Amino acid sequence: MTTSPPEVDRLRADVLAITTHVPRGALVTFATVAAHLDARPRDVADIIASLDGPERDRLPWHRLVAVDGRVAEPAQRALLEAEGYGFDAEGYIAGFPVQLVDVDRLKHGVPARTPPA
Repeated sequence: MTTSPPEVDRLRADVLAITTHVPRGALVTFATVAAHLDARPRDVADIIASLDGPERDRLPWHRLVAVDGRVAEPAQRALLEAEGYGFDAEGYIAGFPVQLVDVDRLKHGVPARTPPA
């Protein structure tokens, strides 16, 4: 078993903490979570994609979406449809980005990071 560097572990913990606090009826993008954490959107997406069964079952991971509102993963689409979201023929969330919430306004308790000067 390999150990992740502390900064990778911290990023993962922070992404999961934010994810936990995205309420039903709201969405955030990988990019806005990444901006809050001074990370890359791809890193946030990779963390969400790497969730195991129990984490996927307990976290509202499906509420983190691409910046354009397109959902390609069938499981994510099904969970969002179960919450009342509609989709167009190309897989984009209907009415997007009206459902987006500001990551800074969620009660996740994760302080915003700023890039080193």
